Amino acid sequence: MDSLPPAPPADYANAPGNIYPVGERERELCAKASRPDWLYLGALLALDTGAIWFGSSGTVKFSTSMPLRFGGPAMIGVTWGATVGGGWLALPKCSPGWVGETPREGAVRATWPLALALALLAGATAPVVNGIAIGYDLPANWTTFERAMHVVAAGVAGFGGALLPYVIPPRTWAAALELDRIRVGPDGRGGAFVGYAVAF
Repeated sequence: MDSLPPAPPADYANAPGNIYPVGERERELCAKASRPDWLYLGALLALDTGAIWFGSSGTVKFSTSMPLRFGGPAMIGVTWGATVGGGWLALPKCSPGWVGETPREGAVRATWPLALALALLAGATAPVVNGIAIGYDLPANWTTFERAMHVVAAGVAGFGGALLPYVIPPRTWAAALELDRIRVGPDGRGGAFVGYAVAF
């Protein structure tokens, strides 16, 4: 007489119809990733305010030190870029009623196109934010080259700043990445895949 197949393990998380968090650890991670990280967003806003205050102060603008004068646009660019890139990462990345994962056919989504798009947006808008912050009463001794380089410095710093939140991520993004790591299993071709929790 044939016997029944063994029951699947209790922590089996890759069933095709399983849309809920499996196990206590997944529930904790999904709960952490399902709420905006207000502390992270508040810190970014505080950094923006401090950088704009520093960059627009007369001490920096009218300084005789060129590195100090370029410190203002660089700081404004980095903090503005971090706000553009980190603002999206701090938004909810999981829903307790639907935990998406990579299908067994393999990964079909990549996060780098959106990260690059936000970095380009930050690089394009950081010189505008810097221009608004420092105002129109620029010192007469600034050369045309220095004025142009302020735009370049703010743009490059904005691009780099938008990628900084991937190094220092908010709780929502870190929890979503950890949820990815624990949802690992074989795909239909025998390779490995990692699940991904995203809320739309």
